[in-house]
Amino acid sequence: MRRPSLVLKLTAAALAGLSLLSPAAANAAPLFDAGTSATSTDLTVATVTAPSKLPQWLQTVVSKANLYANDGTSTQSITQLSRNTFLRVIASGTNRIQVQAYDDNGNPAQTGWIEAEQVMPSAPGINWLVTSIPTTLFSDADSNTGTRNLDRFAPLQELDSSIITGRALVQVYKADFSGIVDQGWIDVSATGPALPPQFRVPSLDGTLKGSASTLQTQDFLNQAAQAARSAAALTGVPASVTVAQAILESDWGRSALAQDANNYFGMKAMGTLGDAGVVWMPTSEYDSSGSLYQTVSAFRAYNSLTDSMADHDHLLMSLSRYASAMQVRSDPRQFAEEIMADGYSTDPAYADKLIALMDRYNLYQLDS
Repeated sequence: MRRPSLVLKLTAAALAGLSLLSPAAANAAPLFDAGTSATSTDLTVATVTAPSKLPQWLQTVVSKANLYANDGTSTQSITQLSRNTFLRVIASGTNRIQVQAYDDNGNPAQTGWIEAEQVMPSAPGINWLVTSIPTTLFSDADSNTGTRNLDRFAPLQELDSSIITGRALVQVYKADFSGIVDQGWIDVSATGPALPPQFRVPSLDGTLKGSASTLQTQDFLNQAAQAARSAAALTGVPASVTVAQAILESDWGRSALAQDANNYFGMKAMGTLGDAGVVWMPTSEYDSSGSLYQTVSAFRAYNSLTDSMADHDHLLMSLSRYASAMQVRSDPRQFAEEIMADGYSTDPAYADKLIALMDRYNLYQLDS
């Protein structure tokens, strides 16, 4: 017999507590591509379209990054890539990302699969130029209207070119590559090839400020309740705990990670990607002494809130480290204490925050 859908109603006491502090994952800001530089002559990369939740370019961030032959779980690599190697994204797999490596001169090299934890989003690794003489940036491919004078050795990235006029469409970067100064056309004869700069993409401050409104809160509870009960039916994870975690970790679904990747639990891409790929975001973690520090991590991307909850509950059900929690799944408060003890979160007050949310919004009714 099918259960009727459950709609949670906020009590007066619940409305008084909408401004709970959200964890660092709720404040993560997305990383973005600094630009695309694929041109009609760049035909050396496989023509598979990259998923929407992956950047077009990556760079390795460890001294020796393993490139694998497939998307499986094999630990045997086909080669190792040095730090800052540029990688053109081809496709997203289940566990790894398919890429084509580029050498130091911007030439395509070996194709393979790489772990999300060993890379970060990057500016493109090809089509970099430098002005060989002081020259002019023009407004069009065949216009004589100059928009900017460029000094010698100004860094450029070619976006397109015109054989007829002998000009290239370029983006002009600051000398330290910290940002784009201008875009326009330049005489190819006034440029020379340049090695790609060893820099990665900066972050945007996409944090949402303020407390969730009553309407936002009620709407989120309605959506989360149904998804959590569906996941609980398959895994046994208390729906009350799942909803409390989603509230806490996504700031009522308003975090950049939830908005951009439908990831409501800060699920990282450690060995497994989400069904929509992976995103990289700045975040905060607690070290062993309880001190907060800043880092950048790869997170799973999902197609929906339901998919995010299903993956979250499957993790709690299937990992042996949470076996003690699953043994007390009929007691949501104790379940929260156990996952905290088992190392689910580095926040020392994590279990207390979950229990406070379950009490305030009477989420226990979801488990009946």
